[in-house]
Amino acid sequence: MRVLVTGGAGHIGSHACKALAAAGYEPIVYDNLGRGHRWAVKWGPLEEGDISDTPRVMEVIERHQPAALMHFAAYTYVGESVTDPLLYYRNNVAASAALIDAVVKTNAMPIVFSSTAAIYGIPQTIPIPEDQPAAPVNPYGFTKHVIERMLTDTDRACGVRSVSLRYFNAAGADPAGEIGEAHDPETHLIPLVLAAAKKRHLR
Repeated sequence: MRVLVTGGAGHIGSHACKALAAAGYEPIVYDNLGRGHRWAVKWGPLEEGDISDTPRVMEVIERHQPAALMHFAAYTYVGESVTDPLLYYRNNVAASAALIDAVVKTNAMPIVFSSTAAIYGIPQTIPIPEDQPAAPVNPYGFTKHVIERMLTDTDRACGVRSVSLRYFNAAGADPAGEIGEAHDPETHLIPLVLAAAKKRHLR
């Protein structure tokens, strides 16, 4: 079976593609390569395009007939979302609405959405329970929260099932070293900590 993976040329998306291939699925990567990498697409075909282009997404869905969609395409820099919030509302919210519209119009397949723990905002308790109310404190987290709500409403209206993954700091390369992080600039916590430790060790 085929799975459409938006943002499959990015860090988390490419790891998902490798896992899908290992499980016997064919990942169909849909990516505009704006922040992803062509070299990270190794386990299935690459369809270049933007998720905001509904006709293009519909054409890809109709041609490949995927059994499910994994949606990783988004901008993810918290600081950038604060200084340029409209960029995040256009790229994350509006573009995801166009993508979901394409799914509804062609193939009401289940969706796995790459959300974020940033939707929780300042935690009320530690560890954070999954059912803690959403209270994002930055535009990035809010855009992810809006997309989750869009998916919930679309399920109620159109029967498009979905699940949202609210992970924290995803980092590192796969054990075989075939893919890993390649952000410029690097803003993720774990790589920054390791880079600082390495720099200190070399002194």
